[in-house]
Amino acid sequence: MALTAWARWLLLAGAPLWAWPAQSLAQEPSPVPGAPSLPSGPAREIEPGASDEDAGSLAPPAEPQQGQLVEQELQELRERLQRAEDARSKAVSPLTVSGYVDFGFFAPLGNDGVGWVRDVGNRQRPDLERFAWTFLGDILGSPINSRGEAADLGDGTAIDRFDSVDSDGAPGFIVNEVNLSLGYTLAESALLRTSINFMPRSATLDYAIGDFVEVDLAELEYVLSDDGKTSLFVGKILPVFGIEYRDRKSDQRFGITPSLIARYTTGPQLGAKLRSRLFDDRLILAAAVTNGPSIVEQFDFYREIDRNAAKTLSGRLATSIPLRGIAALEGDRIELGVSGQWGAQDKDTRSDRELWLVGADIQYQSTNLTVKAEILTGESPGTPDEEVWALDLSPSGYVELDWQAHARLGFLLRADLRDAVVSLGTERVYITEQARFTGGLRWLFNPHIIAKAEYFHNRELGGMAQFSNDMLTSSLLLMY
Repeated sequence: MALTAWARWLLLAGAPLWAWPAQSLAQEPSPVPGAPSLPSGPAREIEPGASDEDAGSLAPPAEPQQGQLVEQELQELRERLQRAEDARSKAVSPLTVSGYVDFGFFAPLGNDGVGWVRDVGNRQRPDLERFAWTFLGDILGSPINSRGEAADLGDGTAIDRFDSVDSDGAPGFIVNEVNLSLGYTLAESALLRTSINFMPRSATLDYAIGDFVEVDLAELEYVLSDDGKTSLFVGKILPVFGIEYRDRKSDQRFGITPSLIARYTTGPQLGAKLRSRLFDDRLILAAAVTNGPSIVEQFDFYREIDRNAAKTLSGRLATSIPLRGIAALEGDRIELGVSGQWGAQDKDTRSDRELWLVGADIQYQSTNLTVKAEILTGESPGTPDEEVWALDLSPSGYVELDWQAHARLGFLLRADLRDAVVSLGTERVYITEQARFTGGLRWLFNPHIIAKAEYFHNRELGGMAQFSNDMLTSSLLLMY
């Protein structure tokens, strides 16, 4: 009886085990975890008399070693990471868009905003009586913005001028410039840059719109070296002369107004240039061949399209020295450079009358302080029969200090000197012997909003009579 009971319990407990083979036969066989997979296809029978080697060839292949499996997984992971990196790089747009709005207020202080006076009867300069008209001062001597636009060019005799501001000495608000800058990566080493300026101004004719547009930059940079420090530029390019061209735009300039010599060195040029930084940026080389000089377009010595076959050659050689060994100056740099420019004078149909400029510069840069100075001299013979102005520029320059005293507050001090004679045959001459003293403030609201204010005082030198010709100007810079 006891044995029968035990047998009944054993049969009930083993029922699942008895049923399992039948269920397994009715379903698709599945490999047992850890067991080798059976080969697919019809089973091969071992023929009678087959050797052990033949029998062994029918055995399933051996499992890969553990190290091989790990290496395979790592390779798959690398491939997935590379695909993800490629997808991210393709998702970054090759197009960049930036720019700014420069909104200002200016107040000329004296002489109706005009930077010159007429020497009637050559009373002040009798040595210039051979000229029919003699003017003392600087026609661009009353700038109100980073473009260098004068508050008023004045009413010159028998001269048709584009007086873009033409304020007649009245204070007022102005949108100095609306800038749109575009960049596009054409290839891994090729970058296209453009800069377009829009200037809202007053019309000079009835029922006209005075606004105008300027293509300020249109260049291709092709990077020639793997370290990215040697590049070729073609198109409408930045100049290579001196250092002030680097901060010629209002979003780059610490203050507002340009120096008295900026008109000679900051104008974009049409042509090609090569620039290289060598020996850990200690040696800087730049050279350019262009249609004309690096003179701004609103001055008398620039023409965008050449009228002669000769081209202008420009170059700069500089050394940038890191200051080490003094804890307070660690990380600071001092840069010294010399520049030169030579070529046929613009607006002349002949190629054998040359304009030349030579200059030197020095710049000290630290985290919150920049001190820089620049000097240049030059000459151009002019051609009165083709209305090409002559230039006799004696050594002229500036010294500037830019100090970011606080995270938000900065101060600017600059002293300028310009000694130049600009003439057109014996018809007219402009005599400039002028010093300028500029003080400025800037307030950084955030990286996109900066407010600036400047006051400068012009002083006539060389025995010329003083006339009031100062300026108070401001700028609210909105960058995107």
